[in-house]
Amino acid sequence: MDASSASVTRDDASSTLETSTSEVTAGEVDGELRAATATPGEKKKKKKKTYERVKLPTPEDVYQQDAMDNCAIKTVMSCVLGGALGGVMGVVFGAFEPMEVPAPDAPKVTMRETIRQGAKSAGARSWSYAKGFAAFGALYAGSECVVEKVRAKHDVANSAYAGCFTGGVMARTSGPTGMAVGCATMAALSVAMDKFMDHH
Repeated sequence: MDASSASVTRDDASSTLETSTSEVTAGEVDGELRAATATPGEKKKKKKKTYERVKLPTPEDVYQQDAMDNCAIKTVMSCVLGGALGGVMGVVFGAFEPMEVPAPDAPKVTMRETIRQGAKSAGARSWSYAKGFAAFGALYAGSECVVEKVRAKHDVANSAYAGCFTGGVMARTSGPTGMAVGCATMAALSVAMDKFMDHH
């Protein structure tokens, strides 16, 4: 074998070795990339998908939702619930008020008369609280519903507008300054309550 033939053979062997090495290296890199990029779900056996049946609303549910979206119904319900809450709070708060001590020269009052006067006082206080809470509930719920309908949005701004309107109306007898303070106070309180309760 001459020198030229030996040189060609060595070149062919070197080329074949480089090609094999590159193919092995490419295969190893491809395998490592697939292993590295595989998600945990692909590594594990795929779980069988489960489906739940979709429950469509009944006509009664639709009617109920429509009724709850009605501003007039919301206003009436808030008025009634506010009045009931105010009546209960009036009785509870009245129980903690100190009793009036009669004067030494005052005529003696029987136990029956004392109970009657106490019940009358509690009733008057409860009625006063009920009117205030009923008016507040009706104003707030009604104004919030109207603002939401007009803006076509359900966010915390509705509560701020409703709180401002309610606070201003409730403080109308205090003049412009009182109305402004009531508006700002109730708006801030409404926003804080919505943020705390995560209502919107």
